[in-house]
Amino acid sequence: MVNEHNLPFRMREYQKLMDQEILNSGDDYDKLANCPTYVIFFCNFDYYRRGLARYQFEFREKWHPEIAAGDLRTLFVFNTKAKDYQHAAEIRLFLT
Repeated sequence: MVNEHNLPFRMREYQKLMDQEILNSGDDYDKLANCPTYVIFFCNFDYYRRGLARYQFEFREKWHPEIAAGDLRTLFVFNTKAKDYQHAAEIRLFLT
């Protein structure tokens, strides 16, 4: 994937597209409770500039991050230029 400096907004758009596939007009939102979603990007650049091999995002309360929103969505960004594999040791060979 090319760095077009819009990764967070691309992740948001992909999440929306997945939810549109799950819900039809008039469906109860509880239908999403049976469909956890994962948006996964493999990048040949380090968008967040921390050197991590894996960045994992979940929606959490700002002042109390121990409180998860509970919407069952997870976003992953894998960085092939990583220097820190502490949280992604199992995929190091794949990324390098």
